[in-house]
Amino acid sequence: GSASSQSMRRYSCATLSPRQLNIRNLISYEKQQVPIDAIMFITAKGIRICVGANQQWVQTAMRRIDERRAAK
Repeated sequence: GSASSQSMRRYSCATLSPRQLNIRNLISYEKQQVPIDAIMFITAKGIRICVGANQQWVQTAMRRIDERRAAK
């Protein structure tokens, strides 16, 4: 089945974490619109956590990660 193996390759957010994450533990993020509008943060340990894209702390965290990337 090519359809099922294709969907497994890309991790996607189906549920969102309700809690605020520690920005210092986040090393990367990915934006996603399907199936829900979300941001997937990736922690230093490689854990993927999905959160709602429109939260204020999420915008701050994304900006911090971008600044860190630019500083390197």
